[in-house]
Amino acid sequence: MRIKFTILVLIAFFSDKLQAQVGINNVSPEGILHVDAKKNTSGTASGYYDDVVITQSGNLGAGTKTPKTRLDLRSGENLNALGIGGTSQTAADAKAGALKYNSGTKDLSYSDGNSWITLAHKSSNDFVDAENASQQSFSNGTKTDIVSWTSKTDVNGSFNPATGVFTASKAGIYVVSLTFSLASGSIANDSRYESIIETNSTAATNKIFRCVGSYPGSNTITNRVAGGCSGIFNLNQGDHITASLNQSLGSSKSLDADGTNTSLSIFGL
Repeated sequence: MRIKFTILVLIAFFSDKLQAQVGINNVSPEGILHVDAKKNTSGTASGYYDDVVITQSGNLGAGTKTPKTRLDLRSGENLNALGIGGTSQTAADAKAGALKYNSGTKDLSYSDGNSWITLAHKSSNDFVDAENASQQSFSNGTKTDIVSWTSKTDVNGSFNPATGVFTASKAGIYVVSLTFSLASGSIANDSRYESIIETNSTAATNKIFRCVGSYPGSNTITNRVAGGCSGIFNLNQGDHITASLNQSLGSSKSLDADGTNTSLSIFGL
């Protein structure tokens, strides 16, 4: 009889232990499982930002000890973004309610159990505003890309100021405007220049815009040459736009030192 009683006591004892809370880096767990990654839980809200807690109701909280949903990432330090990747699964395999990120179109889709449905969204259009105070030199009679820009605005990081190459972040219509000014110098007789905006796009109807300035006849005075060009392009995502200058004014020319006189703007519509 005494043996049976001892066994019952042991069963009751271990049953109680099996139902105990488990803490990792934490001697006073506050859930069925409580992980304190930095071992810094202090009893205040800021002490739970690095914690992961599973409650008795089965809710999991990351950054909070009181999760209100099956998965709760809301925490006061605002480092609680949810990262979602892409998938090669079909919507049926992923099951209804699954989410995926589409890297090509930069949007999210959800599965209804049969198809991936793109969530309604509107990403920021490209907008670039750049100036050039590099005093870049252009050889006579040679087409040269304009480089060494200074970005004033670049909403989507789509412009490389060092190379002057713009890369469309998404398909659409793009309006481009270029102005330039060369340092004062002599101009050859019957001389000209071309300011050029072009794209490598296979979708564009117009791939190149050329704007010409000419100085016919005899030119005996020193002049400052300035001009510009504009164009509208239909681009695919990843297509490039570049601006260049081809001057035949009789000698090498350089951009004006005042960067506000040489500018490039690109708008995605």
